[in-house]
Amino acid sequence: MLEERWLSVQVIAPPDAWDAVATALLEYGCTGVELREAPPRVMGYLPEAQAHQIEPIRERLALFPQFGLPPVLEVSVEPVQAQKWQRSWRRYFRSRRYGNRLRVQPSWSQRKPQPDEIAIVLDPGMAFGTGNHSTTALCLELLEQYVSPGSRVADIGTGTGILAIAAAKLGAGEVIAVDNDSLTVLIARNNIDRNGVKDRVRVVEGNGWHALHGEFDLILCNILSGFLIDTAPLVPCYLREGGVYIVSGFIGRNAHRVRRALEDAGLRREEVRKRRSWVAAVFRKA
Repeated sequence: MLEERWLSVQVIAPPDAWDAVATALLEYGCTGVELREAPPRVMGYLPEAQAHQIEPIRERLALFPQFGLPPVLEVSVEPVQAQKWQRSWRRYFRSRRYGNRLRVQPSWSQRKPQPDEIAIVLDPGMAFGTGNHSTTALCLELLEQYVSPGSRVADIGTGTGILAIAAAKLGAGEVIAVDNDSLTVLIARNNIDRNGVKDRVRVVEGNGWHALHGEFDLILCNILSGFLIDTAPLVPCYLREGGVYIVSGFIGRNAHRVRRALEDAGLRREEVRKRRSWVAAVFRKA
């Protein structure tokens, strides 16, 4: 399965258009998207078998100005194989420390964590989430502050499993990690096994919130603002009284819309953190 051929769809566009670009890529078959800052662009990854979706993607993006969105500057497509993807990660995925204790490093790193560090070892494969992006880094820092010993945690859109693993290593008693892509689920499970937390972390292949059961002390959702806004009414159904909802994946311009949707759902904003143009926020169920 790891030898499946993929297409990389690169869309160069202003950050104000990123949410709409990412939504279009996902709707037309991309199994994941990645936001990059230099130059500002959205990367989508489409199975080669879905190559017929390229033209509809281009047509959808060309309509943006009609809806008041900034125009897309360029769309390019090129093939990428799993082995090439993994080699490219090695060029820039390095051991890094987040917050006071967390250290994230690739499986091929020879660096030994310090005695006071909690190490998270990842092999990203074809999944997303290494800590390099500002939104993941912000979530890691907030997790360190808000995870309580023995708490029940959910991670929606787990990717590599990085946040779920961090929650478990910070003391969570049970973590449910959800993703809707079968290959990503496999990669997350391998990373969870590699980090020795499979007794507390369960990966579920499913459709976001609808894959969850019961209530949680803390829920993570590092996904685009459109998803956060659309699913805001569901959040209180899955949070215990006093429970915490950590969200990221959106830029400052969209922060007020995310806040309004979650406050309308009955949550209270507790904290906001920013890094470059990216935002993470903590909401609590009163």
